[in-house]
Amino acid sequence: MKTLDHILRLLAVCALFCAAPAHALGGAPAAPAPEAAPEEALGRSLSHARSYVRIEPIRASVQADYRMRGLLQVGLALDAPHSRTRQTIAERQLWLRDAYSQAMLMYSGRMYRWGDIPDADAIARLLQAETDRLIGPGQATVVLDTVIIHAN
Repeated sequence: MKTLDHILRLLAVCALFCAAPAHALGGAPAAPAPEAAPEEALGRSLSHARSYVRIEPIRASVQADYRMRGLLQVGLALDAPHSRTRQTIAERQLWLRDAYSQAMLMYSGRMYRWGDIPDADAIARLLQAETDRLIGPGQATVVLDTVIIHAN
């Protein structure tokens, strides 16, 4: 019984020594990390220029032989030199994403053949047409970052 009491005291002393450095350093929990800026949340930046408005990647399924074969992912930004145009882009973000998604579904369903390299020029033309329709002709230029096929 005496040895059990001795062991418990020893454990209490060890716990006290282990807790002392944490208490000496402040012991308070660390402050939460600040939220990442929207550009940082999307990954690397295409450019540091203010005229670039980053758009979340657009994805569309790729089908062949009556089954899904993969996923087409397009990373892009819009080059909008005027602040009013950037404000319009921010206001119409949801419409742009919907139009881009529809354009990518049309590309992956009608223009792309499974196994081929995606045609970045055709994708850029489709996305630019939707941008001109929603923002205005010549107001913003589509700049592609990545065009990737994720195979199943």
